[in-house]
Amino acid sequence: MPNSSVNLSGGASVLSAHAEAPSSQASMILASKKLMKHAAAPLLKQMGMSRARTDPVQFLDSACGTGVVTQEVQGMLARDVLDKSTFICADSSRVLVDVVAGRIQDEAWVNTQAEVLDARDTGLEESSLSHVAVALGLHLIPEPDKVLKDCWRILKDGGVFGATTFPRGNSSKFWIPDMRAAFASLPFDAPFPEELPMQTHDSGRWYDCEWIRRHLEEEGFGDVQVTVTSGRYHVENASEFVRFFGMMIPFIMNTWWSEELRREHPVDVVRKGVEEFVESKYEGKGWDVEWEIISTTGVVRK
Repeated sequence: MPNSSVNLSGGASVLSAHAEAPSSQASMILASKKLMKHAAAPLLKQMGMSRARTDPVQFLDSACGTGVVTQEVQGMLARDVLDKSTFICADSSRVLVDVVAGRIQDEAWVNTQAEVLDARDTGLEESSLSHVAVALGLHLIPEPDKVLKDCWRILKDGGVFGATTFPRGNSSKFWIPDMRAAFASLPFDAPFPEELPMQTHDSGRWYDCEWIRRHLEEEGFGDVQVTVTSGRYHVENASEFVRFFGMMIPFIMNTWWSEELRREHPVDVVRKGVEEFVESKYEGKGWDVEWEIISTTGVVRK
């Protein structure tokens, strides 16, 4: 699915830079609390996280970003279970790890530590964890099979691996239709792909449920479950749309626009045009965005 004629890795670098910008961090934490928690919920249920759980966990939130998975698990498990459990939030970005460390303190997450670790080679102790989650990461992280192998290594016998990615059908859902229409409304040439790729590298087909199922089984995971669920979020207004999804504007521009076109029309100009378009389209009111997400789980047998 990735289009070899465009530089998706360059666009992915833009997303990483946005995530690490101090001006973005408050928006990303807010999006974690209001929006992205809904994307994490189906996976965590599939991984066995619930208020009814009585067994403690040794949980790794790998490629954690701002910590949405840990945020949700901390809210799902009973306090006595949390007291007996351990949590690691890990990301390759020092900036994001520092953001999560701040959340651990500010939000009183129980028995949680934040560490700078590469999801492809964490260096964590073999067979030491009960659960590892990689939320919205395998379609972005180069060499995702290294992630799978390391997860298998660090999980105990009976340990549960979980991951989320986007199915191909999501290319016509979520923030994409409104963003595409907004780009089309701009008074200058503003390229937008006919189909937005759902992964930024060419390793595997993380948007294809059957491929994912076969691949995890080939990598040694058992009891593999791959499900697609729908989600919905009510965007409060145009400002919130740009606040939560504005990071995709430089991603689109750096991937599909020429350097000359980017010089002529800076990101701030495009962002303003997008906000004005959705403000007018929805008459200053809120609206719903919908998405689909793939939740994948597998069990390690050693």
